[in-house]
Amino acid sequence: MDEETLFEMSVDTLDDLPSIKDIYDLSGKVAVVSGTVGLALSVIYRLASCGAKVVFGARRENLGQMVEDHLRQMGLEVRFHKLDASSVESCQEIVAFAEETYGTVDIVVPVAAAFFARAFVDIKESEYDKIVDVDQKGQYFLVQAAARSMIRGGRGGKVVTVASVAYRGEDMPKLAMMTAYNSAKAGVVGMTRGIAKELKQYGINVNCVAPGGMVTPGAIFNNATTAALYGAEWTHYVTEYGSSVPVASNPDEIARMILTMCTPMSDFMYGQLIEVDGGSQYSFQDKPWSYTMEGGVHG
Repeated sequence: MDEETLFEMSVDTLDDLPSIKDIYDLSGKVAVVSGTVGLALSVIYRLASCGAKVVFGARRENLGQMVEDHLRQMGLEVRFHKLDASSVESCQEIVAFAEETYGTVDIVVPVAAAFFARAFVDIKESEYDKIVDVDQKGQYFLVQAAARSMIRGGRGGKVVTVASVAYRGEDMPKLAMMTAYNSAKAGVVGMTRGIAKELKQYGINVNCVAPGGMVTPGAIFNNATTAALYGAEWTHYVTEYGSSVPVASNPDEIARMILTMCTPMSDFMYGQLIEVDGGSQYSFQDKPWSYTMEGGVHG
């Protein structure tokens, strides 16, 4: 192929491309998010800041109303609706509320999560059920309700489930104690791939973001309650773990990736798992070894 033809064929691909600003413009889109604080708050803020109309929900009504009032004072179009993420009926109700308030749902991000660090031999059935009901079942049925709205609307949509790198079962050396949470999040990964296969025919992109460690109010509270059960040595190990792996000081580190997956940036992605964990599974070089670069360490 001659160079002129090669050039013309290549530059033709640049015609009529949307700008990055346009790609991230979610004006006219309706989003449903589960959760109110921590990562959920960052996701709600990012979606609404890009022009989406966001309905979000959780159990604590006073807290939800405080978040709604704060974000609306910032000029963002958001509404709170009480949600019990473990209830199929409640998941259906929040989607119905979103449809009645703003119209067909275009985006759903089930962020709400339950977490208890408990030894396998200690965890109670009620604790196990809460983790699975919120972290896996809750995501499944919120996505189902939103997907039905998307299918009825006939304009496709974006589904971004939220797992965790805990699905690997490799985190917190010397302190497993997350078996129930690990299994629920592994279930989310498998669920995402299955749903992606079913919904692609409707123009719905289904993908999953798996965060690593984050500093959130929920994480701080859970560590405190677990420390009360297992004592100072447990606290020591958690602190040691936290200092040895990357931990996001702000959940917005993860929210920005979730936002991206809610835009046309993910139009060619189905059933993918994206880990946003600061490279926690790697052991990074800590010295600039080089004998050709200025400042490099060498003999």
